[in-house]
Amino acid sequence: MKKGISIVIPTYNGGRIFMECLKKIKEQKYSGEIQLIVIDSGSDDGTPDLAEDAGAIVRRIDKRKFNHAKTRNAALAWVNCDNVVFTVQDAIPCNVTWLSDLEHSINQYSVVAVYTDQIPHDDATLYARFENRGIRNFRGQERVLQSLDSLESFQEMPYHDAYKAIALDNVCAIYRKNSLMNFPFPEVDFAEDMAWSFAQLLKGQKILYQPSITVRHSHNRTPYYGFRRQIINSYWCAKIMNRVAQDFSSLSPTDLMFLTSTVRKIGVSLKTDLLKMGDNSALNGQQSLRVIEKIVERYSFINRARWFLIDQPSNIRKHVSSEYEMIKEQTCQNIVHTLELIKTDAKVEIADKLMEALEHIIANLLGRMYGEVYASSIIRGNASQTLSSFMRHYMQGI
Repeated sequence: MKKGISIVIPTYNGGRIFMECLKKIKEQKYSGEIQLIVIDSGSDDGTPDLAEDAGAIVRRIDKRKFNHAKTRNAALAWVNCDNVVFTVQDAIPCNVTWLSDLEHSINQYSVVAVYTDQIPHDDATLYARFENRGIRNFRGQERVLQSLDSLESFQEMPYHDAYKAIALDNVCAIYRKNSLMNFPFPEVDFAEDMAWSFAQLLKGQKILYQPSITVRHSHNRTPYYGFRRQIINSYWCAKIMNRVAQDFSSLSPTDLMFLTSTVRKIGVSLKTDLLKMGDNSALNGQQSLRVIEKIVERYSFINRARWFLIDQPSNIRKHVSSEYEMIKEQTCQNIVHTLELIKTDAKVEIADKLMEALEHIIANLLGRMYGEVYASSIIRGNASQTLSSFMRHYMQGI
């Protein structure tokens, strides 16, 4: 292997922002060799040509064959430098010493990987900025050297401490190639970085979170995508960690349908209040929640019929469990609280922007609850065929 850094970027229709990513890589003040490898999943916007023009080795794969772990592992066959940076097409280095700083960090602290802080893009939406701020607050702004004493000590940690202890993020991370060759990313469908980190930490290795190194990265995703991503995140984190934040395994698809109906009513009420903030005549008639409609579209025919009955104003559910009442109250309170946080933090009083943010809030919180119910059942080993069939439609394409 050569001294230097190989940069691996999976791409799909990277567009303008990928051009900016390539430009910032070219501007790096780094004295060693830089090798750029792009794995493209069927772009039709000229992304592979942009990469080749920038001097990258480009490998094309079928979009249907992309896998977060397998695709990155396959890229190692073309890596010829001793350190490997995995990043993404929409992560923009914030300065010209990005690569030098990454190399310095992995060498100075004798760790197997280093990951970095992220700040939002200039065009980030209200919710994307809120989401980014939440991640940054959770990780903190102090350097953290992550290690584990044992599996037993990990299992005894409070859930969120345990989640933080094994964090790693392939949005921007540098690895020692030898470590990846000896132990490639576990072949999971999501959170391959966390799965790898957990395994390495249990072997006594260390990983560094270095917030002094930053990239610009955020997503203006659709609410429905956010809903599905939360489900996938809950599912795979539970599989990797063998635990969940809260055990909701006693809840059923019918409970989730009742929850969705309650959340819809809360959302419509909040949208109505937002419309009263000013002269928003153009927004009249938009009190419905498009993300709820998208969620319910994926129900089976019989469940859509049940949803119609559940969602009627006169419907009163009897004999609810204490777990259901808890999840309902928790979700509704979080929706109201999060909307107020966004209004206050962003100092925004524009109804249409806040209604857009509300769709994202509802989508992400509902997705988290759907995911936690399913993940809890998987961990407990009592996921019914009915629940698995209900969730299957939301677990693709992330």
